Amino acid sequence: MRFVFASVVASGVVGLAGCVTVAPPAPATLTFDRTDCMAVDLTKAISLTPPKEQAVHYVSAPVDQTAPCAALDGASSAYVLFAIPADTEDKTLTVGAYLEPLRILSPAVTVFDAEGRLTRRFGSEEFMYRGMNYSVLFRPRANERFVMVSSDPSRVGQRYDSISIGTSATTAYTGYGTATIVSGVDSAQSRVFSYDGLAQVTVNDADTKEEAAAPRP
Repeated sequence: MRFVFASVVASGVVGLAGCVTVAPPAPATLTFDRTDCMAVDLTKAISLTPPKEQAVHYVSAPVDQTAPCAALDGASSAYVLFAIPADTEDKTLTVGAYLEPLRILSPAVTVFDAEGRLTRRFGSEEFMYRGMNYSVLFRPRANERFVMVSSDPSRVGQRYDSISIGTSATTAYTGYGTATIVSGVDSAQSRVFSYDGLAQVTVNDADTKEEAAAPRP
């Protein structure tokens, strides 16, 4: 009886495990029709300052139906706003969109001062593929407090094709022992620029030994 009970429990566990499903990758969003757009809210900015000084700090946030929406340059767009660290002298920011399996947010990146006034806007020619981040790279100026990632409709629907290259290791018995065979593996990938996606910021700190700066006004 004890054996039967154990078998039933084990079968139940396997059955539950079999019910777990993984959500499919999100497809590109090719239309934007939100009507709830308001002014940019500076109080909702996500901090780019890590709990303690570190060489590399990553922050990501979705730009989608859950994000706030604002009228930007005469067009409405969802956006995410980030608060730039107080000690900008040794910081470099990589700001843009994370390469998801099927889509890439078509990013627009703008920078603002403490009052929300535009200090600079990056052109489409300044974006590059840096690993898994389609992004711009810049050093914040002394008066800059916020960086925004929104959607640029000019790229939406365009396709980015790439090849992912990696290695595969196989261990085989040779009669004299084991040998590991390493071979190259590549796979074609195709992504579409989208209104929705994941904004990503990488903060590189050249001096992690300094004390944290006081918050700027």
